[in-house]
Formats: sequence, structure tokens, C-alpha cells
Amino acid sequence: MKTFIGILLFGLLGFLGCSGSDDGTNATVGQATAVAPFGIVETPTPTFEWTPVRWATKYRLVVQETSQESTIQDTSETYVIDEWYTAEEAGCASEDGLCEVMPDAEVIGKNEFKILACANEECGSWSAPMNFDFTAMSLARFTDNGDGTVTDNHTNLMWSKNAKLYIEFQNWHDAIISCEKLTLAGHTDWRLPFVYELSSLIDKKQKYPALPPGNPFLNNEQVCWTSSTYAFDHTKAWVVTTIDGIVVLGIKAYACNVWPVRSH
Repeated sequence: MKTFIGILLFGLLGFLGCSGSDDGTNATVGQATAVAPFGIVETPTPTFEWTPVRWATKYRLVVQETSQESTIQDTSETYVIDEWYTAEEAGCASEDGLCEVMPDAEVIGKNEFKILACANEECGSWSAPMNFDFTAMSLARFTDNGDGTVTDNHTNLMWSKNAKLYIEFQNWHDAIISCEKLTLAGHTDWRLPFVYELSSLIDKKQKYPALPPGNPFLNNEQVCWTSSTYAFDHTKAWVVTTIDGIVVLGIKAYACNVWPVRSH
């Protein structure tokens, strides 16, 4: 089974594309999408991830306590973290994978972070903020609901217990429709997860699968679609591999696994 998955992943990576050869001389800088951390994190020094922005040469990462009011002016007065990273430092200069940094700073309690992408001195709009919380939890990470579903107590999202609910892999458009038509455990509001939702299940310290130890999911080594379209090429969407935790781009016409989620 692992051999087949390895071949599938190799094939997937084979059709992943970069953003193009345009040098962006007269380009307008777009908006990043915050991906991680999301929900409750297990370390006060989390890794921050976001989608790359075409032509961006640098990114500004800002983390702020949610108990603090945002200042009217763009200052660092209430920021826990306020750092700049080049696209190379964030590991996303090629624009075909997530940007990722781990600042040397602790964030305790409830916080939010956002990203500003810039091409030299020209900047786009701030990303929508992503909330996360570093709090000791008394509850177990997952609750097996005994009806074919699992609740993630960190994010309050409900997933199908079977990570490969559909026998056949599907293209992106069919995956969206399959989730919308799904009835499971009496619920009819299933959907294809956003990239930050599926990424929240990933434990990068693990492999085969790259999920938290002791998780109750079945058939959990998959290459899974997310509903998050690549902003600069709508023929592509973000894909999360629960095999090794990689987040990459996939062409929507190709077939990948479908793992439904719903807001609990």
C-alpha cells in the first residue's frame, strides 16, 4: 500500500507548477492567506505558514494578542511579533509551496497573526487574521463520536473517521460536489476543507501518517484536496499530503483523495 501511495505522490508532485516566468515588473502585489497556526497550538513558539504571493520579494509577519485593540496607525505598539522575511528566508521564492517561518519568540494565550506581502517597496493588502491559542488543554485532542465521525477538540472541526471515505480518487470539482452531497452521521453540511483546516491535522514530527500519535482516523495516508484555490492560477488548488505533511499545488483536473469536514 505504501508503495502505491509513494507512486501517487510522485505523480502528483510531477504535475505541480510554478507561478510562471513573468518578472512582475508592473505587477500588483496580491494578498496572502494565513494557514497555520490555527486553533489551539501545543508550543509557545509555533511555526507560521501562509500561501505565497506572486512577485512578492518579502513578507511582514505580525502577531498580536487578541485582548489588545489594533492601533489605528500601522505601528508595532501592541505586537508580540513584528518581523520581515524575504521570500527565500520563508522558503517560498518558487511560489509553489507554503511560506514557513518559526520566529524566536514565545506567544502565550490568545493571539492572531496576519501577513503583508511586498514586492520591494510596493505592498499589497494585509491577509485576513488567523486566530490561535496557546493554552493547556484538559481534553484529549480527538473524540471518536462512534458514528463514523471524529471531532478535533483543538479546532472544533468534525471529520469523517475514514480519511478515504470515497473508494475512487476525484478531480477537484467532483470533490467539491461529493462533499456537498454527503450525508454522514445525520449531518448534511459537509464540505471540502480549507487548506488551513486540513493543515491543522498535520504533525510534522510524524510520517506515514504525518498526523498526531494516537489519532483515531482510518486509511489516513492520503494525498487530499483542499477547497483553497491557488490565487494566481485557478486551474490549481492546494493539496495536503497526510503521508509526510507536505502542502503543495495540484492541478484541479487530476484526481486526489477527498476527506470531508464540517464545522462542529
